[in-house]
Amino acid sequence: MNITRLELLSADLGAERDFYADVLDLPVTLTPSALEVKAGATDLVFKQARSDFDGVYHFAFNIPENQFQASKEWISSRVSLLRTRNGQEEFPSESWNSDSVYFKDAAGNVLEFIARHNLKNAVDNDFGSEQILNVSEIGLPSEDVVGLANELCTKLDLSVFMQEPNENFTPVGDDNGLFILPVKNRIWIPNSGAPAKLLPVSVRGNTNGRQWKVRGVPYEINR
Repeated sequence: MNITRLELLSADLGAERDFYADVLDLPVTLTPSALEVKAGATDLVFKQARSDFDGVYHFAFNIPENQFQASKEWISSRVSLLRTRNGQEEFPSESWNSDSVYFKDAAGNVLEFIARHNLKNAVDNDFGSEQILNVSEIGLPSEDVVGLANELCTKLDLSVFMQEPNENFTPVGDDNGLFILPVKNRIWIPNSGAPAKLLPVSVRGNTNGRQWKVRGVPYEINR
């Protein structure tokens, strides 16, 4: 599964432009109504929201599987990392065979760098923004996690990822791209203080060469 375009809302496009251009060092284009960010193979777009927009998203960027420590050093020199209450700031997953760090953008969205060791994408270069490969996760909260997981799997020819479906949290997809499905109001990890709200979103991508789109809230799922 590949996420080729992700559209989100933001109340302050200027602040987001500064973050993605100056902190993540990514190519950006700002217009009065939208901010377009080139995040590797994914077009990440923030559209202008009302000034009272209240909510944050979670999404993740894949990085080369051998660049975890280098990416942590790079991003932690630019923005504070999110930590658990006991100070943990690195998040290895044995079942996913991955390592992650988390941080927030200017709007408070919970972002993640994740090195997925099942992907053969190691590089010899020093870490920089060109090693941000793609958006590989987007959070889609709901009040019926298993029902949404079943609908995504059926309509988009996907599978639940590395676990059994669970009413509190279920990932759907693969190492290249995942829908992260938490129950509504679950706090985005790690200790972000940000509840998973039902927010408008538009995600375009493909699975096995077939195009699809997930948009709105409630979510509309189309191929």
